[in-house]
Amino acid sequence: LRLIYKMKAFEWLKRAQAEKFAIGAFNGASMETFRAIVQAAAKLKSPVIIEASHSEVEFFGMTEMVAVVRALEKDFKVPVILNLDHAPDLESCLRAIEVGFDYIHFDGSKMPYEKNVRVAKMVVTAAHVRRIPVEGEMDHIGGSSADHRGEEALDVSHLAAFTDPENARLFVLETGIDTFAGFFGNVHGLYGGQKNIDLDLLKRIKESIPTKFLSLHGGSGIPGDQIKAAIKEGIVKINVNSELRVAYAEELKKTLNQPNQK
Repeated sequence: LRLIYKMKAFEWLKRAQAEKFAIGAFNGASMETFRAIVQAAAKLKSPVIIEASHSEVEFFGMTEMVAVVRALEKDFKVPVILNLDHAPDLESCLRAIEVGFDYIHFDGSKMPYEKNVRVAKMVVTAAHVRRIPVEGEMDHIGGSSADHRGEEALDVSHLAAFTDPENARLFVLETGIDTFAGFFGNVHGLYGGQKNIDLDLLKRIKESIPTKFLSLHGGSGIPGDQIKAAIKEGIVKINVNSELRVAYAEELKKTLNQPNQK
């Protein structure tokens, strides 16, 4: 059973790439959010990625997260891929691999390029022994996973990073990663202004690394037609966090403000 869990991430990514669909990747750090994500996936009869950032993992615990996700997967009978999201160092990646995560996203974008490459290669070596896919990035994504919709004057475009396709090709070649997190106007967070992604740049990134998987970060707030177009251009994983946070907070406030019911 453990081996099946380890192999399923690659299988689903390959299927998504071949059949031109993307798997939703949703951040969670509580029983409520974990259950909601898996319940929604079961209702839609869809595989799903549950991911946790470094701070979310520190809050909930790695081994605890694996146990909860595996239990929910069994209860709802839906494929769930557990992803370590934006892991900042080698140690946390190795720990996640050891305790049973299915997918590792190492984010060395704040490191010097050479160190980013060196650490990413070590993560790939360790992960591939257990058939675990590794995602990497070289351009640091802008914004923050929060609700910025009240900041109407904010120009979202100046937060965006833009990946050079040739640099992407060299980075993938040097690291051996399986999934590349490219940036083409996407940013973390929800904003008053509309996000717009550069589909032509995305197409050129895909052409530079045709055999690799592509991940879209900052999916919250991107118009649906652009999401569909991005999938057609090769995106197989779409990260969503801010919209879940906002929905959770708004519903919690609504519930807490209701009169006590007997």
